[in-house]
Amino acid sequence: MEIVSQLREVLLNLWWVWGTFLAGWLFISLWMAWRQQVFKAAVTWAILEIKLPREAKKSPKAMEHILMNIWALRNSPGNLREWYWDGETTLWYSLEMVSYSGDIHFYVRTPARYTNIVKSLFYGQYPDCEVLEVQDYIDRLPRTVPGIYESGYDIFGMEMFLGRNNAYPIRTYEFFESDEETQNLDPIAPILETLSKIKQDEIVMVQIVARPAADPMAVVKLAEKELEDLKLKFSGKGPKAFDEETETFSARTPGETEIMKMLDHKASKNAFDCMIRCVYLAPKEVFSITHIYRTLRTNFQQFAIPNSNFIDMNYKSWTRAQIWDPPYVFPKRVEAGRKARLWDYYRRRALPQGTVMGRVSQFHVFTSTFTQRMSLFNTEELATLWHLPTEAVLTQPIVERIEAKKMGPPPGLPIFREGNPEVPGILK
Repeated sequence: MEIVSQLREVLLNLWWVWGTFLAGWLFISLWMAWRQQVFKAAVTWAILEIKLPREAKKSPKAMEHILMNIWALRNSPGNLREWYWDGETTLWYSLEMVSYSGDIHFYVRTPARYTNIVKSLFYGQYPDCEVLEVQDYIDRLPRTVPGIYESGYDIFGMEMFLGRNNAYPIRTYEFFESDEETQNLDPIAPILETLSKIKQDEIVMVQIVARPAADPMAVVKLAEKELEDLKLKFSGKGPKAFDEETETFSARTPGETEIMKMLDHKASKNAFDCMIRCVYLAPKEVFSITHIYRTLRTNFQQFAIPNSNFIDMNYKSWTRAQIWDPPYVFPKRVEAGRKARLWDYYRRRALPQGTVMGRVSQFHVFTSTFTQRMSLFNTEELATLWHLPTEAVLTQPIVERIEAKKMGPPPGLPIFREGNPEVPGILK
């Protein structure tokens, strides 16, 4: 105890030293949060709706090629001015599936400066599709949760994330493909089926906000650490078999070897920082979260690999609260705070703040911004979660599509500048 007392006395006597460093760190964090917010506010956005012809035979690999090119557009601060004055941050995109009474639409929100590039990427992989710059459907929905209530609707929402270390992959589209075309499965089909089964006037929105990883080597570093840990773990196991090629003893099972291969495979592709959100709006008289909460959450379980990774729901941020949830009082207030935060973040397609003071500035006593969980998906995983459905899915009348086959992309971009005023919504 004497040592503790002496240490406390030293710290108190030197408060001006560590206090100065703490104040400086807080100031820099607050300054960065402000400058980054100024940078983000200056970005203009465009909403693109993707429509497919009835005959769409491209696999999710086409979407992966699009994501590879989008990742290559990655921007990042390169000098002190861009870091501390411009507040430059890596721009992000939003991949969305929205169902209005069972009518499903595919949207991409992109920085306006990249609109023509993103259009050309889709036309390059899907020559028969239409890419229209449209009015943002979110503008037809109330801006606040009280506004949703006033419109006679209620809201439910949840965020999803990788349940294990980001180095471990989920099941991707390659697992669902077969050499025989008739046996190919589309991993997005169950999600679309769920979205198509909602009732009249119900709205379900699935949003994946994706930003090229802030650290391009993030997955590689995580994978290297996990591989080293696994090697140490496996080396101490037995019985050991002698490997004649390397003249060493190996204790790995085929399953353990496969895990290491999967880690290496995920790290071989570029990654995105992602936030998955699902929002359900419905008139109060028909409002029921059972179909969405149970079924949609189950749809994401098809991507799970028991010995690798899975997509789980973040119970600390979903729009339900019980008395045992922090701060352990006023669960109705906590639920209201969660709804307000999730709806605000969905509308803005926002990602969690990158600085501590940025998150503190958005702190609410009944909902914490520190509970949000982002995930690292590589291009293959992200293409599995969001891609244009294949021909097998389009045989069902649930996805808006164009009936006439196009000969090729329109000769000259930009196009369709007038937008689409007939966007479904609550506001009239």
